Parts: sequence; structure tokens; C-alpha cells
Amino acid sequence: MINVLIVDDDQLVRKGLMLAMPWDAFEMKVIGEAGNGERALEFLSENRVDLLITDLAMPVMSGIELIRIARKQYPALPIAVLTLHQDFEYIQEALRLGAIDYIAKVQLEKERFEEVLGRIHDRIQTDRRKRLNDDTASESDKDALFYGGSDTATQLLNESNCECEQTRSTSVETGDGSLKDKLHSFRWVHDERYLNELLQELKTMRLPVPRLMQLLYGFTVDWNRTFKNIVQTEMTMPVHFASWQEVVEWMVNFRAKALVLSGGQYLRKEVSSSILTAVKIIHDELQKPLFASDVSKRVNLSRSYFNQCFKEMVGYSFNEYLRKIRIDKARDYLTQTAKPIVWIAEHTGYADEKYFSRMFREQVGMLPSEYRNAPR
Repeated sequence: MINVLIVDDDQLVRKGLMLAMPWDAFEMKVIGEAGNGERALEFLSENRVDLLITDLAMPVMSGIELIRIARKQYPALPIAVLTLHQDFEYIQEALRLGAIDYIAKVQLEKERFEEVLGRIHDRIQTDRRKRLNDDTASESDKDALFYGGSDTATQLLNESNCECEQTRSTSVETGDGSLKDKLHSFRWVHDERYLNELLQELKTMRLPVPRLMQLLYGFTVDWNRTFKNIVQTEMTMPVHFASWQEVVEWMVNFRAKALVLSGGQYLRKEVSSSILTAVKIIHDELQKPLFASDVSKRVNLSRSYFNQCFKEMVGYSFNEYLRKIRIDKARDYLTQTAKPIVWIAEHTGYADEKYFSRMFREQVGMLPSEYRNAPR
């Protein structure tokens, strides 16, 4: 049986999870709950917990701080994050600290319960089996085995055409950060040569396998967050990779599927890549002033052609899509946080609170304050 501790400052969220999730079907049992990180640490010190599920934005002690401390005190404890769908920066930090998965509060419809718990259960069981099998092997031995040569991987990568000068002696911190930026740029989705070079660089870095898994999971989360309104199908990642060859094959398949889902096969790759870059700019810089004329220049398209292709590929004009994403994020902030409306306006790109309230009412049918207090 997997003993579960749920940590969230909202008692209704805690009770909802405890009552609605099919814990028994996945050999899980909720043995405790806590309203903040400090209470959670007290519970952990007195009870055997096999899975910690924690919110990130909490008073007294945040979920990030809880994860950081729990990682040091209980290195083998699996941790899943419960958070807003668009709290991407927090999710990335949690993954970097070792969280194995995340649960978006807005995804907790009944039909997703089994999928969410099944994914976490499989990861826990895989990690348990791996620890049992690897107890006698050193980390360096395991990494060497994982990155061992493969004819299939070599063929997929076209390594003979890839001129990568990255070496193992490169600072992991610096190289890791550079790789993360390249992965999250998604340029490799539309540029096969760039993908080959990126994969060779990843292999040459020979990151510890857990860190590699975090990087791969991180950009999968980013893709789903950024392009969910366009592709309407979430990309998934295996719970476990047995070898580097499997990583290569998954990345190649990810690229092929992403091209089809995003409509990239119907436009020139340079154009579809530019539109996806523009969508990512909107999500990453939502709080800043954004204009089609400026963004079109940044992605190297004329404004008229940019507007035409954006509407064709995304289904909305640039301004319509920008407004939709801003209002969607404002809704999340209103229902999932206690932040004042002026703060929400500023963090969704509206310098004027009154203008934000007017735009919100036009899109949603009620003022932000009314939406926050409306029964759900």
C-alpha cells in the first residue's frame, strides 16, 4: 500500500481529493493532510509516507520550500505537485528539485482521475524496481550503461553530419541551462538538423539520468501548456527510459507528432515555426505589452502575412488569442489565489485595473470580483 499525504492550504481542495480520487484502485491510501509546509514536515517526521502531494502557493511555508527540505530529509520520497495549470515557473522549479509529476487543479475532472493516479503509481513502482535492481551499481556505472552506444541511435542522429563541440568537462550548470533553453525553444520541432545537433549535445553532456528525465519532462509540460489551445492533444512522456536509444526514438516521435498536431505539415516549416514561436512569446511574456507588429518582426514575417498565417494555424487572430490567454490566466488567478485584482491585472498584461475589469466583463459576462465570488 502507498501511504499518501496531501498538502494544500484550501481545505475544500484537500477534502475533494481525498473523496473523489480512486485511491484504492492504485493501492494508495490517504493517511494524512496538512494546510502548509510546516505541518507537513511535522507529519512526515512522525509517519511513514510513500507519496507527498503538495500545492505550491501556500502561507507559512510554500510548497517549493517544503519540497526542498523534504528532498534533503527524505531523498527517496516521491513528490507530486498540485498547482495551477499555468504556474509554469513554479512547476519547473519543483521538477528541478525532484518532483516526479504535477497535477493541474484545472485538470481534475472526474474522467482524468484514473489517468493522473495511474501515471504517478507507475512512476513510483518503476522507481522502486529500479532501486532494487541498482543497489549494487554506482551512479556513474548506471549512467555509463544508459548512454552506451547504439547503432539505431547513431543512425537516427546522423552523428556523422553533426558538428557538436560540447564536452563532458563543460560545466553542468552552464551546459544544462543552455540545453534547457534550446529544448524549450521548440526550434527542433521544425528543424531536423537542429534536433540532431541538440540530441548529440544532450548525449555528450551525459547528464545524470534523473536530471535528464526532469529536462525532458519539463519541456513536455511547457509544450502542453503553451500549445494546448492549438493542438488540443497533450503530449506524453514514458515513466522510464531504459537507454539513450529510447530517448532518441521518443524525441524523434515527439517531433513527428508535434508537426502533425500543430498543422506544421501544411505550411512551410519556416512559417509554422515562426507562428509557434509567436505563440510561445505570448505565453512567456503575457504580462508585457505585446503587439502583432512587434512580434511579427521578432519571428521574421511581414505583419500582413504573419496575421494571415497566425489566424490560419491558431484559429484566432493575434489580438483575439492574446486576449483569450490573458483572460484565461486571470480566471485561474481569481479562482485559485487570493491575489488582489490590481495585481492580477498587472500580471496578465493590463496596466489599468479599470480597463482590465471592463475587458474581463466583456469576455466572461461578469466583473472579476463577481467571478471570484461566484459559486462553483
